[in-house]
Amino acid sequence: MMTVVKSRCRVLEPTAQRRIARFGVFEADFDNRQLTKSGLRIRLQDQPFQLLALLVERQGMVVSREELKERLWPGNTFVEFDDGLNTAIKKLRSALGDLADNPRFVETVPRIGYRFVAPVSVSRVSMASTVGQAVAAPAGEESADSMIAAVPASGATPQPGFPPTDVVPGSHRRPGLLAWVALALVLLTIGFAIRIRFKAAASAARPGPIQAIAVLPLLNVSADSAQEYFADGMTDEIITDLAKLAGPRVISRTSAMQYKGTRKTIPEIARELHVGAVLEGSVERSGDRIRVRVQLIEASTDEHLWAEVYDRQLSDVLLLEAELAQDIARQIELRLTPQQQENLAHNRTLNPQAFEDYLQGRHYWAMRTNESLTTAIEYFNRAIQEDPNDARGYAGLAQCYIVLPLLTKVSQAEAFPKARDAAAKAVTLDDSLAEAHLSIAEVRLYQDWDFAGAETEFKKTLALNPNYSTGHQWYGEFLSLMARHQEAIRELQAAVTLDPLSAVVHLQFGNTLQQARQYDQALEQYHEALKIDPKFAPPFDAIHWVYRRQGKFMESIPPMRIAVQLWDKKGDLVALVDGLPAAYNKGGKTGYLRQCIKIQEHYGRPWLYLARDYADLGDRETALAALNKSYENRDSELLWLLVDPELDPLRSDPRFQELVKKIGYSQNSSARTPPT
Repeated sequence: MMTVVKSRCRVLEPTAQRRIARFGVFEADFDNRQLTKSGLRIRLQDQPFQLLALLVERQGMVVSREELKERLWPGNTFVEFDDGLNTAIKKLRSALGDLADNPRFVETVPRIGYRFVAPVSVSRVSMASTVGQAVAAPAGEESADSMIAAVPASGATPQPGFPPTDVVPGSHRRPGLLAWVALALVLLTIGFAIRIRFKAAASAARPGPIQAIAVLPLLNVSADSAQEYFADGMTDEIITDLAKLAGPRVISRTSAMQYKGTRKTIPEIARELHVGAVLEGSVERSGDRIRVRVQLIEASTDEHLWAEVYDRQLSDVLLLEAELAQDIARQIELRLTPQQQENLAHNRTLNPQAFEDYLQGRHYWAMRTNESLTTAIEYFNRAIQEDPNDARGYAGLAQCYIVLPLLTKVSQAEAFPKARDAAAKAVTLDDSLAEAHLSIAEVRLYQDWDFAGAETEFKKTLALNPNYSTGHQWYGEFLSLMARHQEAIRELQAAVTLDPLSAVVHLQFGNTLQQARQYDQALEQYHEALKIDPKFAPPFDAIHWVYRRQGKFMESIPPMRIAVQLWDKKGDLVALVDGLPAAYNKGGKTGYLRQCIKIQEHYGRPWLYLARDYADLGDRETALAALNKSYENRDSELLWLLVDPELDPLRSDPRFQELVKKIGYSQNSSARTPPT
């Protein structure tokens, strides 16, 4: 009796069809209800998964809230629907590492609905039925229509394919089995060869170690919008912690904050900041607990390198910051020194209210206005009262008092002793705070005229935090005052690299170049500052000085007028500035300078400026008298003595040299050849 064997060609007939949607490094298997990232499964609950399926089905199109309610929340009240949708969107974005303010996958269309913006490819995958496990074979691309229908109802279990049970054993089975084994070996060999070539190509294309990183403003996803300061403060904390690692260059807060709420892509931001990687994420606060989600993205490829969630009590925020910094160091293959490891391990429990007030202080300090500095001082003092052992409150207070005389009518004599006391207390509590050492350096420079002591503190500041843009900026200013121009320019170049979108840093770079008498290059930096902040008065005043020193007196008047208008709200000086054209037309350079004297007599600390004018006029005696008056008042402007070109005619005068000596400059300082 002949044995009947069913046709072996049935092995090529699929017993099941799976639909796989691919977007970025993610794959969504809608039949098996699985979301994977680079092959690793990501847990996603039922409702967010169905939401993903519906958005992917309509990729590139807006799905209205009404449609979402009808499809996914039928019968619910609007309150239940709103809560459910908001929760599902948050969970979906968390799973995808997505941000509402800078969406890569799910975009919010205000008051309308949502749109899936990433490119999607959908494949049919066949399940062969002659072996005990699925053998997948792509069946080509298809549209995403009906994708939502492919998602099984909650609790449904996909049925795997099973081997046929009607195959009769015997001699007829052996040839088929051998053929399939041979085919499998061939396929494995081809696959292995392709994989080797792919890995080699990927290795060749992979960029080297990350040389620079930017931390974008963390998104506030707390229910309370008033917690925005907290998200900004945590961004600042992460930037500071990473900057101390002395590994890659870390973009400073001022430049990073320019991208708050931006819709620019990661590659666009990276190109503008010249970084190789970007860290983005969110902060969620509920009572005394905080949750920080972050992801590290390779800038050129837009590839997600790493993601993590940190959930802590607010009192353990220092531990959170340390863990995050160490995790990122591992991801960018940075080997920490023993000192860095010790600094990160030096954590303690914080007073939650003191930490909040400290972050509020940093928030207002960053605004750099008269009113905001006063508010910042109040918050820092409050933080100190609540936790007298937290050095950061003292360091923040010291920085406020350092800049207070520049932005308010508070005198340096009143502010600097307070800065000294606060910085000294901060260093006593924590000698590793770069901010505190920088404040001490400024006090020693401008209050004590202790130049050697100041330089020691500047160097210690940058040893503790080599990515500290303000540290490079202020040290460069010091070097410029010492007429060490090439060193100063290098420090300001470093500051601009770390903080390319800071108008203040570009201003100081311009001043450094102007003091080195590189006037054209200085103008470039002033114009960069004004691109960032068109209403920033100091660059206009600095441009006026460049034109004056180049002998372009008429060209110097318009920028001077703009600066005076921005400074002088009463308008008292504007009329005097408006008299400059007539004075120059009538009396040339002499007329111009005599009108400048009338203007500068109204300045709060006029003596150095008057000395410039009188020296330019050839009135040596009056110029020296003005300089001595500035010395008696200990005006900070007097420290420009070595670099001001207007004072060149006085340098050979013994009285000028004696003044240089009394200030504390080295003996040969005044005799140096003026920089060119």
